[in-house]
Amino acid sequence: MLTISPEALTIIQIKKQSIFLDMPKLITSCCFHCQECPEVRFGKPHNLSEYDEKTIQNVTVFIPHRLPQNFPLTITVNSFFRIKRLVLEGWCMV
Repeated sequence: MLTISPEALTIIQIKKQSIFLDMPKLITSCCFHCQECPEVRFGKPHNLSEYDEKTIQNVTVFIPHRLPQNFPLTITVNSFFRIKRLVLEGWCMV
C-alpha cells in the first residue's frame, strides 16, 4: 500500500505534475538478491508499459509492476540545507 504524507502532497500539488517510482536494477548473485530503494521522480516514466497508473490522494502515480506489495510505503519529504526532495519511506532491501 502506497500513501503520500501531507508535506509531500503539498509539494506535488505546487509542481502540478504526476510522480513515478524509478526502480533501480536488481543486484543478484548466487547467494543473495538486493534492490535499493526506488527514487520518487516527477513526470511520467519513459517505459509506461512497465507501470500501473493509479490515483492516490488525487495525485497520478505511476507504480512499477515489480514493486513489492507486501509492506506499507509512504512518499514523504527529506530536506538537506533547505533543499527538499521526495523520498520513499518504509523500503526494506528485498
